[in-house]
Amino acid sequence: MNLHSLRIFTSVARLGSITAAANELRLSQPAVTIQIRNLEKELNLKLIKNKGRGIQLTTEGQYIYEQGQRLFYLEEQMTEKIKTFITKEEKIQIASSYIPINYVLPPYIAEYKLMKPNVKFFISLGNVKNVEEQLLNYQADFGFVVQGNLEREDLNFEKILDIEFYFVAHPLHKLANQTVPLKTLSKEEIVYREKGSATLDLLEAIFYTNDCPLPKVGVQMQGLHESIKVVEAGYGFMLAPSFSVTNSIESQTLARIYIDGVDIKQSLFICTRKNETIEHPFIQFLKENLDIK
Repeated sequence: MNLHSLRIFTSVARLGSITAAANELRLSQPAVTIQIRNLEKELNLKLIKNKGRGIQLTTEGQYIYEQGQRLFYLEEQMTEKIKTFITKEEKIQIASSYIPINYVLPPYIAEYKLMKPNVKFFISLGNVKNVEEQLLNYQADFGFVVQGNLEREDLNFEKILDIEFYFVAHPLHKLANQTVPLKTLSKEEIVYREKGSATLDLLEAIFYTNDCPLPKVGVQMQGLHESIKVVEAGYGFMLAPSFSVTNSIESQTLARIYIDGVDIKQSLFICTRKNETIEHPFIQFLKENLDIK
C-alpha cells in the first residue's frame, strides 16, 4: 500500500474536505484528488463519495481511515520513543477516566516524577470509551478505568484494586446515617449521573440485580464533583466512590446511607493493548507500591 496516498486520504477523512486537506498539506486540490483515486485503484475499493461541499466516507473508507490513523499514531509514538533513547527523556502518555486520575494516581505520579525528573507525563481525561479509543489509536501508552466488567478482544484489562461506593445524602436527609433495605431508596429522588457514566451503569446494575425499581430521577448532572455539590446543598442522595466523599462525610457536609446486605464495589483496571507484552516501568512501580499481587 502506498503510505503517501494513505496519509493524504486520512487527512481528507479527518477534515471532511479535499480543500481543507489540500490547504493543510500545502498541495493543490487536483494533487490530493489524484492520490485518493490512486489509493482507491490500488485497493480496488471506493473510499469516499461527494456530499455537498465536503466528502462522506464509505463503510470501506471509514475502516481504512481508522486503521490509517492508528498506523500514523504508531509512527509518531515510535518517533517519540526513539527521541527518548537519544535525549534520555521519558514520555508517558496516560488515558484515564475521572476516578483514577482524581483520587488514585496523583501521589504515584508525583513520586515517580521525583524519582525520575526526566520523565514527562501527558494525561488525558475521558470516559471508558475514550480511554479504549486512545489506546487502540496509539495515543496513549496505557489507560486506567473504573468499571464493573470489561471484555475486549483487542485490549487487556488487569484489575489492580477494588473501590467502595457509598450512597450519600445531606446530614438532614431522613435516611442519613440509617441502615435501610435497598427498596427504600427506590421511593426517594436521586441525583443521577450522565448517560455513559460508569457510576450510572453501576447504579442501574445494583437495582436491577436486587430486583428493585430505580429511584426517581430528581436531577441528572454531568460530573461527579458537580453532583456532590447538589447533594451537599441539601437535595436528594447519590451514589459516589468512597474516595470522593470521605472528607465530606468526616466534615459532616454529607452522611452515608447504609444498605442492608448490599456491598457496593467496582474495580480499577489498567488497560493495555493485547499485542504488547512488555510492561511499562511506571505500571511496575504502581503495582509494587499498591502491593498488588
